[in-house]
Amino acid sequence: MNQAKRPSGKSPSNAARKPAASQPRPPAKPVAQGPVRDKPRTHVSTEAARRRQHQAHAASQSLDEDELRVQQMVALASAVAASAPDRRGRRTGQDELERMVRNTLRERDDDTLYEALEQLRYDDQRGHAFLREVVEEGADIIVLRRGEKELEINAFLIPLLVRTRGGLKEALALADGDAFDALRTSLQEAGLESPGARVVLVHHLYHPEEINALSFSEVEAMNRDAFASLTDKKILSVPAIERSMRGWPESAFGADDEALELRFLLGFALKDVDDPFYAIPAEEAAADAYFEARAQRFRQWSEQITPLMQRCLTGQSGEAAQCQLHFLYQDLFHGAKQTGNAEYRTLQMLSELEAGLAQAGAQAAQASAFFAIDDAEGEIQLQVVLRGAQGLLARSVQPVDGDVQVALFDAADAVASLGVAAVKLAEAIDPDGQPLRERDFPKA
Repeated sequence: MNQAKRPSGKSPSNAARKPAASQPRPPAKPVAQGPVRDKPRTHVSTEAARRRQHQAHAASQSLDEDELRVQQMVALASAVAASAPDRRGRRTGQDELERMVRNTLRERDDDTLYEALEQLRYDDQRGHAFLREVVEEGADIIVLRRGEKELEINAFLIPLLVRTRGGLKEALALADGDAFDALRTSLQEAGLESPGARVVLVHHLYHPEEINALSFSEVEAMNRDAFASLTDKKILSVPAIERSMRGWPESAFGADDEALELRFLLGFALKDVDDPFYAIPAEEAAADAYFEARAQRFRQWSEQITPLMQRCLTGQSGEAAQCQLHFLYQDLFHGAKQTGNAEYRTLQMLSELEAGLAQAGAQAAQASAFFAIDDAEGEIQLQVVLRGAQGLLARSVQPVDGDVQVALFDAADAVASLGVAAVKLAEAIDPDGQPLRERDFPKA
């Protein structure tokens, strides 16, 4: 089950400005009864009064239409997800659902998308997963026409983990213009993108808070900005992309602290829709070989680019940079975002558990691990505790953005690598770290 959360850091939504349907009406003022020949004051009509009445009616009507749109999307997503795919892998009603999602993205109506996903998260897990896939793809990939040619543009991310002394400095990141230009051209030189594509990198290294704050429609708008800038010589501004660079939060690292941080490179690739470089073979074995070849090119690129990337981040390379890099896989925006966040949170979890063991003076082999999923107040969290003969040894709580089952198995594998004695699943973990209704961890 996937979870779509409303991004933090975004401006208030339209829904936040609408009157709540459950808000009680103020009591009506009594009308003074006068002679029949007198015209009651409540009948006095002014232009301002008519305008207020019209606006109130429009707001109520809009609220009804918004709720209807959410219910239509929920019903359609459930029906499409329940249908069997045809020979082309398409499902009955999928075209209509994709068209509805595209229109909603263009209208910047994130409220409809998040509310539909929230309803499906509780009512129809399969429908939720399918709708989320459609929404993410609709934001990440856009097909537009220029003249007689159809072009596709997509937003991609390259997450990277950076270990430094004292933490990264925003003022230094990508400050070397020549190094940044070389970084951009390396993507095509290494075969990560087609030689016939037009590829750009945003001249900003994104903090996870900046990436996580972007809503579906904001990513779609950034794609449109990039498309316009790459196809229209008159375009001078890219407002959606400019808004996405909110700036890094203040660092809590001291000058001598060893810091492990997650950052993202954001880019856009414009290509012909029929570019053979991106054609995935239909046969399964050939498709596997295609993706393995791409992964191998990425591994080679990440090794070769490390000195240049160190220079991009710190202004120096090699030992002088005091900067260790680990590149995660290049992917479309939302896939890479989830991969980067999940990897970083796993490392955070292991760090917290190891610190707890060290503070308790215990070895991992003396501990058992207990996992539980908490779905409180609309946010899914993965809780992990290590317990020994003396009780609670260590604890970690991490949010889950993607598939819960995948997150559980990945976390269990990571914790098992510490050498814990046993791994268990619990229905819940109480505030004192005591697992409730524990059972054996399911097999993958």
